[in-house]
Amino acid sequence: MKRSSWFTSRFEIINAILIAVVSLTTAFAVWRTNVVGSNADDENRQGLIDAVKKQAFGNEHHRKVYEEAGFAYQFAVKQAEALALEASDDSAAQERAANIQQYLLPNMQLLAQPLATDEKYQNADGTYDLQKRLTDMQNAEEDQLDPSASFARADSLFAEQRWLVVGSVLLAVSLFWLALAEVSNGRLRTSGFTIGLAIYLLGILWFVGVELIFFYTRRGGS
Repeated sequence: MKRSSWFTSRFEIINAILIAVVSLTTAFAVWRTNVVGSNADDENRQGLIDAVKKQAFGNEHHRKVYEEAGFAYQFAVKQAEALALEASDDSAAQERAANIQQYLLPNMQLLAQPLATDEKYQNADGTYDLQKRLTDMQNAEEDQLDPSASFARADSLFAEQRWLVVGSVLLAVSLFWLALAEVSNGRLRTSGFTIGLAIYLLGILWFVGVELIFFYTRRGGS
């Protein structure tokens, strides 16, 4: 009777300590799951911001290129007009051509550059290579914007969060069985303790396994 009482008291102490450990582990698991979810939200938000910025850059570049193309076209027309006037036998026309070349064309050329001044943007048929100009306008900041990468990281973190929730549920279930063992007697107490301990170990392995798998997956993908 004394031995049975000693065993029961010892068991209750061990079970109480294990319940405390499981409670702390479960609290940590829930916290870690929330952190992963918060990081996923941050990556998703960053992806949206980068997508908006990239679209804004693209819109501005297209606006500027077509503005430059308009100025380049006006410069080409006015330059052709000046050459035609210069080739005329009319002295008044030649004087007008000289005025255009001296006063008007330099200012128009400033507005039309680089399309009107850089040969790499000029096609053989007299048109302008606007796509090449768009490509050259991309700056370092724009190149660093990669919304798809942020969305991919967000998807990975959301997936990790879902699997971590499963681990947290397992830890919570183990806590239930250990608490049941605490208030039970006989065979039910032993069974509850064994089941609770087994589920707890399974939950720990699940949680650590999920963390390692997603850690190496993201590390390999980066």
